[in-house]
This record gives sequence, C-alpha cells and structure tokens, in this order.
Amino acid sequence: MNALNMITKKFLTREELEDICREFSDAIQKVSFKNSDVPGSLHPLVPYAEIWGISDDWAREELVQKTPEPIKENLRWAIAQFDDELDAWLAGPEASEAYPSDAYIAFSSLRMAVDFI
Repeated sequence: MNALNMITKKFLTREELEDICREFSDAIQKVSFKNSDVPGSLHPLVPYAEIWGISDDWAREELVQKTPEPIKENLRWAIAQFDDELDAWLAGPEASEAYPSDAYIAFSSLRMAVDFI
C-alpha cells in the first residue's frame, strides 16, 4: 500500500511532510518565519505553514493542485483542529498592521490554501 494512503488524522512532523512533498514536487521552497511570532497553541501547524504558507496566489494554488488527496485531507483536518485559534489571531490586532509578521502572512496563506482545496 502506498504510504500516502496510510495518512491518518494526525499532525505530521516537518520531516514527514518534507518526505511526502518530495514525492509530488521537487520545487517546494519552504516559507521562512520566526516561530516566536506564532501563538504557542498554533505551533503544531508550523510545518504546514512552512510548505503551504506561500503568499503568491498562483504558486500556492499550483502546489495545492499537485498535493495528493490524502495530504489535502490531512491538511484540512489539521487546520480544522485550530479554527478558533486561527480566527482569533488572523482577525486580531495584527490584521490591521501595515507590515504584519512573516508568520502572520504564512498562516494567512496557509488558510487560503485550505480554502482552495
């Protein structure tokens, strides 16, 4: 059985995601941001934001289209676990800042990636 089909509803580690992503895209460029700019409760989503938190709409959509369905399902599940926390942060004070943090942009983009699925 293909390893992708064995993905369950669990948070994948950075290493697991990087291994999986190599199987469907050789052009993944990780998004860089300071983990300290991410609310502590959202740290399990950092590996996801590093991959799908691309601010360029076209590049993000292209990556989502290449993402295998089991990983899309895992991504949707992971984001759903933190829906309220994401709402609180992304609609909070940083939303009106002229220059939000790179982490804020990455997590906003991650949310848009999931909305595109």
